[in-house]
Amino acid sequence: MDSAERDRLRQMLLDRSMRFGEFVLSSGVTSNYYIDVRKTSLHPDGLRLISKMFYDMLKADEVTAVGGLTMGADPLVTGLMLHSVAEGKPLEGFLVRRNTKDHGLRGQVEGNLAGHKRVAILDDVITSGESALIAAEAAESYKAEVVRVLTVVDRGQGASQLFQQRGYPFTALFSIGELLPAERG
Repeated sequence: MDSAERDRLRQMLLDRSMRFGEFVLSSGVTSNYYIDVRKTSLHPDGLRLISKMFYDMLKADEVTAVGGLTMGADPLVTGLMLHSVAEGKPLEGFLVRRNTKDHGLRGQVEGNLAGHKRVAILDDVITSGESALIAAEAAESYKAEVVRVLTVVDRGQGASQLFQQRGYPFTALFSIGELLPAERG
C-alpha cells in the first residue's frame, strides 16, 4: 500500500468524516465521536483511494464478487467494481438489505451474487460487526465462501474477535486509534 496515498486518505477521513460530540451509534451505544465514512467514500478522490487500497488487499484472495450491507457498502462496492475493471480483473457486486423486502421478488440480496464462490464483504465503519455479519450470512445462503471482510475504519469494539470466531479474515484500512487524537481515544 502506497504510504503517500494512505496518508492522503487518512487526512480526508479526518477532514471530511470525523465529528466530535455526543452520538448514538446504530448499535445503541453512545460515543464521543462519529465517523461518517460516506463523507469520504462519496467524494471522487476518497472513493478512488479506498477502491485502490481494497483492490490491492483482495488481489491474493481470488474473489469474484464483493458486497455488503446497503448504504454504507454501496459506494465501496461500486468503486471497487469500477477499479477492478480498470485493472483488467472485473469483480461483480451485490448489496444486502438488513431485512427482506416485502414486494417484488421479496429478496434480501440485490445484484450479482448467485454463482460466485469466493466473495469479500465490504463495510465503511465496523463497530460490533453486525452489519458485515448480516451481509456474510446472506452471501453464505447463496453458497458463497466469505474469504475476507474489509472495512475502511475499525472502531475496535469487538468485531475482529467476532470475525475470528466465525472464521472470516478481517482487514481494516485504519483502526480508530489512527484517527483519534490521543486525548480522545
